[in-house]
Amino acid sequence: MARLTYSILKDKVLSDKTWNVFFKFSHNGETRYFSSTMYVEQKDLTEDMRIKNRKIIDKCEKLISIYRKIIDDLYLEINPLPIDVIVNLLKDRGTEGNIDFVQFAKEWCKRHKNKKGIRNYKSAINSLCRFFGREYISVNEITARTMKQFEESLGDKPRAKTLYTSAIVKLFNDAIEFYNNEDYNIIRIRHTLDRYKAPKQRIFARKRAISTDKIKEIFKLEYDGILHKGNISVRDLAKDCFMLSFCLMGINSADLFNATEYDGEYITYNRTKTKDRRVDCAEIKVRIPYIVKHLVEKYRGEKRVFNFYERYRRMENFNRAINMGLKQIGKEIGIENLQFYSARHSMATIALNKVGIDKYTLNDMLNHIDQSMRITDIYIEKDFTQINKANARLMEYMFGYHSLSLF
Repeated sequence: MARLTYSILKDKVLSDKTWNVFFKFSHNGETRYFSSTMYVEQKDLTEDMRIKNRKIIDKCEKLISIYRKIIDDLYLEINPLPIDVIVNLLKDRGTEGNIDFVQFAKEWCKRHKNKKGIRNYKSAINSLCRFFGREYISVNEITARTMKQFEESLGDKPRAKTLYTSAIVKLFNDAIEFYNNEDYNIIRIRHTLDRYKAPKQRIFARKRAISTDKIKEIFKLEYDGILHKGNISVRDLAKDCFMLSFCLMGINSADLFNATEYDGEYITYNRTKTKDRRVDCAEIKVRIPYIVKHLVEKYRGEKRVFNFYERYRRMENFNRAINMGLKQIGKEIGIENLQFYSARHSMATIALNKVGIDKYTLNDMLNHIDQSMRITDIYIEKDFTQINKANARLMEYMFGYHSLSLF
């Protein structure tokens, strides 16, 4: 039998000498407590610590009346819901759609704080709040029509239109997954955003490839040798990471930061950007070219392939440091706003246009998603031999057999 009462927890006195009012729910031998928004002081309590404030009592009894109505509608006699499901319904007042989407989204961001692109989700939420002009937005207000209006409010910002609207749709779908429980016929969000399609970005990425001569110039740069708190300068770090990326088939900063598998000859990793969207988890196996073997040893980590995680707590900070260092290098060699992705773009451009590596092989070297081959890839065992042979051809074209003389 379900039973609801209210009280304070005597030993849970707060620093301001007040107590939070809790509701106690018991059902089938199990008990759960959940807090309210009410607080009481010593003057509101009897000597045996029972609530005597009439306003608080009336509010508690009114809430219990609402809670009992919710419980009655669940037909627990024939619908054996777990106690935690019931408590979650009570805490949310059990009203369909009475869900603060912004609050859900913020808590979602906290739970996924290490997710790649989490800043885009936070920016999307802030932008949605500006669109509505308030911090509270009910899930009932997130409709296909309002999403289209939100998209239009972003004006001439194609990237924001794609990223922000996609983020809101993702959050809304996760809210449906969180609040609805079809197994127990609990449907708190009854509409979907299926009729709304987030716009695809229709602009071409700015070309970041640089010439073979400039690549070689970066490789030949002298180190400045400056140490900061025992660490090399961001300029020297950027040079080394640029070299690693170019020679390791365009590996990006997230994978330099996260990779964990190295057998002394090959680095095997799952590309962070696309591993959750591919059947093969975006696995790739890259043989270390001799020209950067010393850099792999220079930055060897204990728990991961590289020790960058020991210097930077977050991948975003690591990536920011690389780009700061590359700006310095760009000034030295005459390239405005040199970025880390230039290593990946340059590798691909030179491999295709100068070395003659075909686009299919290059696609595999870049570890991209090939939409046309998705089904076929399910049946074919992955073999990384061809891409590593292609990378060896690129290294030979760039640095020849006497590449060690560069160091």
